[in-house]
Amino acid sequence: MKESRRGEKAVEETFRALFALTDLRQIFRDTKPTYELDEEQRGKVKKILETVKESLKIIEKELLGDVHP
Repeated sequence: MKESRRGEKAVEETFRALFALTDLRQIFRDTKPTYELDEEQRGKVKKILETVKESLKIIEKELLGDVHP
């Protein structure tokens, strides 16, 4: 993969993670001041966190190479 494409993929995944975190921020707003989550919110948070983790793995791989054995 060309270096520019690698960088583009990292940028795309950065935005994907940021949009997901914005959704998480909205859940925090909706649940304050207790931040207690109902089942639906728990499911959304789980999906958001999975998205962010996957994006971070891709960003790390694209920018730093395969750093995990």
